[in-house]
Amino acid sequence: MILTQLSWQQVGCTSGRVEHEASTSKIGEDQLFYFQQRGIDHEKAVAAMIGGFCRAVFEHLPYEFAQEVDALMNLKLEGSVG
Repeated sequence: MILTQLSWQQVGCTSGRVEHEASTSKIGEDQLFYFQQRGIDHEKAVAAMIGGFCRAVFEHLPYEFAQEVDALMNLKLEGSVG
């Protein structure tokens, strides 16, 4: 399951300070199992989950930058899973 979270805060106080916090975690074995039960190998499953996590950011980048970041991410993931 790929989740997307969009944070939105409206602040009416001009002297206030607002912060947002998020966290990430390791890819769970149950998530990998879900992909593998559908015939998707381990490396492709990890790439799909990471790509889904990053897609929301990539969509806001200029097209050329998004392509470059995607290519670099795929290169970094290549052979590193296992």
